[in-house]
Amino acid sequence: MIDAIFSSDTMKILEKSLNAASLQHQLITNNIANVDTPGFKASEVVFQSKLQEVLDKTQGDYLKLKLTNKNHIPIVPEVTVNNLEPQIVTRTETSLRTDDNNVDIDSEMSKMAENTIYYSTMAELLSLKLGMLKNVITT
Repeated sequence: MIDAIFSSDTMKILEKSLNAASLQHQLITNNIANVDTPGFKASEVVFQSKLQEVLDKTQGDYLKLKLTNKNHIPIVPEVTVNNLEPQIVTRTETSLRTDDNNVDIDSEMSKMAENTIYYSTMAELLSLKLGMLKNVITT
C-alpha cells in the first residue's frame, strides 16, 4: 500500500523534476564558472519538454502502435513517466566570441533564476503532497 502511494505518477514526476532541476543548476553553475575558458561550450538539461510530451500523451487520445508480425519494423520505445530521464545537451552550434566560448553570462543568470523558481515550486508541490498524506494518516 505504502509503495503504491510513493510510486504514483505524481510522486515520480515530482521526484524526476526535482532531480532534473538540480542537474540543471549544476550545469548552469559550471557554465558560469567557465565563462572565460577558451573553447568552452555551454550545456543544458532537456527535461521539461519531454515531460510535457509524456503528459500530453497520457491525457490525449493517442492510438498506441503495436507489432502484429515479427517481421515488422520495431516500434521506437515510448517515453513514459517511469523511463523519463533528463538529457544533457551541449550547445556547439553557437560561438559568441573569437575564443569559441559560447557562454552568455546574462542568459545563464536568467536561466539560474528561472530554474531556482522551478525547483522551489516542485519542492513546494512535493511538500503539499506529503502534507496531504500526513493529514490523511493522522485524521
